Amino acid sequence: MAMTHKELIADLSSKLSFSENEISELLDTTFTMMADEMSKGNSVHLQGLGTFEPHRKEERLTINPRTKIRTLIPPKQVAVFKPNQTLKDKAKEAPRYE
Repeated sequence: MAMTHKELIADLSSKLSFSENEISELLDTTFTMMADEMSKGNSVHLQGLGTFEPHRKEERLTINPRTKIRTLIPPKQVAVFKPNQTLKDKAKEAPRYE
């Protein structure tokens, strides 16, 4: 099960003795700063977690299999997350869902 933004705020609030409003403002500011850096073309490295990097996807030609119409998809910038080894190891320890 995934942790929601609201659950993260409540969990951090109880562990750090800050109000939920303060934690929410802190997280929102952090995510805004990360997005601003990535919009400038910079990577954001978080120790113990991984790296968020902007990545340019080149334009490409696609074909609709039903209509056979070709469409050119323009280039775009996307965010890519590369986990570090610590996070990869933690993920391997997690129970598997089948």
